[in-house]
Amino acid sequence: MEVRVAMLAPYKWRVGQVVWADNSEKEYGIELSRPENFWGIYFPPEDWELGLPTVTTLSPQDQSETGVLRSGRKPDPAPHSEPPPIRIPEGGTIAVLRGLAANGVPFQERDLILPVGEYHGSMLIGPMVQVGAPMSVIFSKDSVEPAVVSAVAHNREYGRWRTWLQFARAAAAHAN
Repeated sequence: MEVRVAMLAPYKWRVGQVVWADNSEKEYGIELSRPENFWGIYFPPEDWELGLPTVTTLSPQDQSETGVLRSGRKPDPAPHSEPPPIRIPEGGTIAVLRGLAANGVPFQERDLILPVGEYHGSMLIGPMVQVGAPMSVIFSKDSVEPAVVSAVAHNREYGRWRTWLQFARAAAAHAN
């Protein structure tokens, strides 16, 4: 049977179908027509702290002093040239945001980051963070970018905070 599932606050609805029923317990399983997190419930994985390796980054000054990056690669031959922009697809990409919540508790969240302007990105995250707080945006095990929280929405979207991040270098949006 096709059904319409509605949420009152914020009001939104989706179409789905009943995939199983237990009439004696009055329980029903519903499959939404599109896969998405309609309910806005986020559960971190049990091993969320172990999910990513610890990432150590070197500042440009540290790199020039040692002459070698931790990975063993030599720095670019033109150290005075502007670093290439961070490449974020126009439709966004999945990244991990790591930092301290406003209450001082460390957190790590994995979600979609969208490019917003030349030096900014935006994510929905669970914990409230302070404007000016330093963060690490982990795009992959080899790509970690420092960022600073530049704004936080006053209203929550889907039970999460819209957070804007400012990168130290340009974030070039590109077609997927």
